[in-house]
Amino acid sequence: MNSKFTGSFFVIYIKLATNVMTHGLCCAIFRPIVNFDIVKMPRSTFAPTDSFLYRLAGASALLGVSSNTMRAYADNAGVHIKRAADFKPGAPQVRVFDPSQIFQIAAWRRAQGYTKFPAHRPTVITVDVIKGGTGKTTTSVELAVNLQLSGIRTLLVDLDIQANATQMLGYEPDLTMEEAESYDLLPEAIVENTFASILLPYILSKSGARQGATNPPAELIIKKPFGEAGPHLIPSDPYLSDAETALAKASGQRELYIRRILEGNYGFNASDYDAIIFDCPPSVSFLSSAAIAAADIVIAPIRMDLFSIKGLSRLMGEINTLESEYRLKPELIILPTHYAPQFSRISRMQQTLTAYRDLMAPCVISASEQFPKSLDQYLPLTLQVPTSQASKEYKVFAEFIQNRIIARTGNKK
Repeated sequence: MNSKFTGSFFVIYIKLATNVMTHGLCCAIFRPIVNFDIVKMPRSTFAPTDSFLYRLAGASALLGVSSNTMRAYADNAGVHIKRAADFKPGAPQVRVFDPSQIFQIAAWRRAQGYTKFPAHRPTVITVDVIKGGTGKTTTSVELAVNLQLSGIRTLLVDLDIQANATQMLGYEPDLTMEEAESYDLLPEAIVENTFASILLPYILSKSGARQGATNPPAELIIKKPFGEAGPHLIPSDPYLSDAETALAKASGQRELYIRRILEGNYGFNASDYDAIIFDCPPSVSFLSSAAIAAADIVIAPIRMDLFSIKGLSRLMGEINTLESEYRLKPELIILPTHYAPQFSRISRMQQTLTAYRDLMAPCVISASEQFPKSLDQYLPLTLQVPTSQASKEYKVFAEFIQNRIIARTGNKK
């Protein structure tokens, strides 16, 4: 194990009395402080989110405040915070926070007016570039988590049939109800609806069909992996390809369908959110084009290599086409990822990117082996190791995006 992380003292890992270890869900990128044996309880996500507890320093890092401020929040937020001794008699009487409690405190902080949040309709953010392996899904998920922690009510929509964003937030799309029971999972852990459950009825309604143009209730579509106060998710699964096929066959201004769905609160109430993030697939698709047309901000994560630059050029061409046809021009933000200044090719790519300097984010995301490891845990890296360098970089980027949202819509603080 990398010695850089073995000394981490910010997260307590609770060893569940289950077969979780067998299935590779035990956190492997930091050394747990205390192992508590607790009673096995059914879970609402595939990830053992209730097995992660943070001491005061870790909780403070997630909310970006001092330990003293975090103590004050815990005392006044009305959230019942347990002590380590509640899990194991004789353990220290220190506060331990689980992820859902962190998000509850973040929501309370917003309600008290301690954070900035937008005054108007949701800002739509589409994360896209026509190239795989650039960090699109990681950026989408880490941004959703960090925006929610900062008081921005966030919905993440997974538009990729690979469903990696869905997995990173604790859901296994291929899991059946029968399989779920063997993993001690509740029915909420099953992915039964995706964005296709909203888009397909909408397409039918636009075609004039009188039957089949209904969608499930929003509560059956939207997942809440960390409770009501955490980021919400519209998951994906392989059947999302049905929506791509239907959109390809649709007539009229199909590029504007997602925009119209959000404007009309079709299928769910978009106005419940301050930010809606679309995680797009790495290839050209009608869903991606419609998500770009719906966007106020397009984030292009660019791996520092030539092929990513080509993907960026194609994305910019698509944005220009939307502008010429529909007079829509979202703000484009380029985020360099997999940044490793010790390699000479990175320096060469920096020179290439100077042509886009006005579009560049004021930060980079460093290359890190922690990202693929975090995927194995079905939990975002920010929540696994909140004090890691990679987590800190995404927090800085989220603060930048939060300021862009506020600049666009005004501040309701």
